Amino acid sequence: MNEASRASWDVITLSKKVEPDLAADLEKNGAYVHPDILQVRVQDGLQVRFATRPGADREVVREKVNRYVDAMLSRFRPLPKRVLHTRARRDPGPLAAGVYAELLRRGWIVEEGRGQVTLRGPALNVLRAVDEDCRGVVGVGAFGAVEETYPTLIGATTLARCGYFSSFPQSVSMVTHLVEDYDRIEHFRLANAEASHLTVPDPAALSRPEACLSPAVCYHAYKAREGQSLEECNVVTCVGKCFRYESTNITGLDRLWDFTMREVVFVGTEREVVDHRQRGIDLVIEQADRWDLECRIETANDPFFSATYATKAYYQMRSDLKYELRLSVEPDVEGHERTLACGSFNLHESFFGKTFSITARDGQPAFTGCVAWGLERWVLACFTQHGFDPARWPADVRSRVFR
Repeated sequence: MNEASRASWDVITLSKKVEPDLAADLEKNGAYVHPDILQVRVQDGLQVRFATRPGADREVVREKVNRYVDAMLSRFRPLPKRVLHTRARRDPGPLAAGVYAELLRRGWIVEEGRGQVTLRGPALNVLRAVDEDCRGVVGVGAFGAVEETYPTLIGATTLARCGYFSSFPQSVSMVTHLVEDYDRIEHFRLANAEASHLTVPDPAALSRPEACLSPAVCYHAYKAREGQSLEECNVVTCVGKCFRYESTNITGLDRLWDFTMREVVFVGTEREVVDHRQRGIDLVIEQADRWDLECRIETANDPFFSATYATKAYYQMRSDLKYELRLSVEPDVEGHERTLACGSFNLHESFFGKTFSITARDGQPAFTGCVAWGLERWVLACFTQHGFDPARWPADVRSRVFR
């Protein structure tokens, strides 16, 4: 019997019905409320149900869940999503189910750890082919983007200046090491000499993190231009590993802790960046057509921490600062249809220009924006929509996937 089957469920009745999008965020962010919470579900928009581990102090958990729900709902103001584009597939075949399990069975994906996967064979070929489209067709081909590479680590101070710790503290992956102390290092070594898992006998032996694992690629692009006065709009394309801790939400290719992101980043005047983002949207619509993918593009918000969710999500949605490309992926365990955010189109206004003292050619703090692709999610979407028979794949990508 697994842990989930032995869980205890409790219910909080809501004073008013919540919208489906808010319900989805309530469920997702509920993973960060208490370590003994296994699952949070919103039922019919009127109840919050939460499962706790056996032996948990259910009153303590319930009190935190109540505060969490209040924080999410207290200042929430609904805004209808604006759909910019929808697309149906030319392929009449059904969406595949059990895609991730089949990728594992074929050995095209290997699980290395929680939220960590190895890709090979056709799964890796899809990731590389999509990335080459993003880099070559969109980034370099359409925008003449300059390619840059960045470190996997990012300074904790840089992330702090970017507001990441105040907006998304639940997702941060911090990097630490043992302090430079002979006795503490020896104590740690001896504790792990015969251990089959990591043992930390003295948490004080760990240093204060001066770096984190990068949660997004574009932060590096802004830091690299700190203090500069730009003579023209800078367009950069970059790919890298990104890390966002997803707690109990980590599952399959949907939500990885360690994933790959390709970005095209814009740094320039307000007009330049707004126009470039719109062109990026148009180019991704063409990309989805080349890959014959069922999708929609709609307004969205980032996964802000619950204490700041209502205010920041409302501002982002109201100002059309974020759009998402949502691709159809394999149905859930109950057979319900699903879409997954596999790309985003973002405007940051002058926040990063002011933060890093970047001046655009009009003499004002630079505006920034980006187009981003989550490449592993594209792998899941492509195999869901085209299946495992090469004949169903679009002819112009089939040879790049099944070699």
